[in-house]
Amino acid sequence: MPATWSQKDGLHAIELPTGFVSAESTGINGAGDVVGFATRKEPNQAGSNQTVAFRYSAGQVLVLSEERSKAAAINDSGVTVGANGDRLVWWLGRKMLPLGGCCGGIAHAVNNRGQAVGDANDKEGHYSAFLWDSAHGLRSIAPPHAGTSTALGITGSGSVLIQTLTPNAVFLRQKGAFTPVHLAPEGASQPLALNTCDVIVGEFGAASDFYHAFLWDRPHGFRDLNKLIDGAEGWNLESAVDINDRGEIIGVGDRGKQQDLGFLLVPDKNLNHREHRGTQR
Repeated sequence: MPATWSQKDGLHAIELPTGFVSAESTGINGAGDVVGFATRKEPNQAGSNQTVAFRYSAGQVLVLSEERSKAAAINDSGVTVGANGDRLVWWLGRKMLPLGGCCGGIAHAVNNRGQAVGDANDKEGHYSAFLWDSAHGLRSIAPPHAGTSTALGITGSGSVLIQTLTPNAVFLRQKGAFTPVHLAPEGASQPLALNTCDVIVGEFGAASDFYHAFLWDRPHGFRDLNKLIDGAEGWNLESAVDINDRGEIIGVGDRGKQQDLGFLLVPDKNLNHREHRGTQR
């Protein structure tokens, strides 16, 4: 069941329309509008489910497409990006615009300037990071010599977080230049989000059972978030899912015998330590 949470109102479940059996929220904007994808059981087709993009606004769930689709992010103007069938798309209300490309992929993020990023497939089945805007259309922004790549996030200033899998590396792209981002010295790292200060968060570890949440910024480099909180509180922060421009981080972790708790990590005034508040996931 998708839900929203705020310090003022606590946890609020998003009620699904009749016929939907599950849903996952993937993005939220400054107005509290939520996007994601919902699964409904198709009539007269035993075991067949259809996943469609949705937007939740003002207490109402709006299905964005009747085709197989997924909404991944929404900006403060209400522009939603994702995929519809084998097409890269954005939606404004129910209006849908293809972003281009020949062979599918997905848009992962959109900023308030209307720039979208993600990964696009080619005819051979390889995927590469892209940047789209209304002035230039769809452009590859794959780092040099990258076999496969994906753009995971974009800031308001146009900084793009890119991950390549062949070779395994992470980059910040700014004004066309690529800066390597050195994450965990041992164990795989998965960056998940960045904010306008180019602070990156994500998860790292040898396997999912041993993941730790991480923080990366230019002044300090890579840091395990568990080393920045009070260990006496008993938390193990496993994954940092997102970070806003105030430096507040949300994610998932364990506390004592309680597993898979959602947390909000708030920087203190000195930015040297962080307090956090947990909610049951």
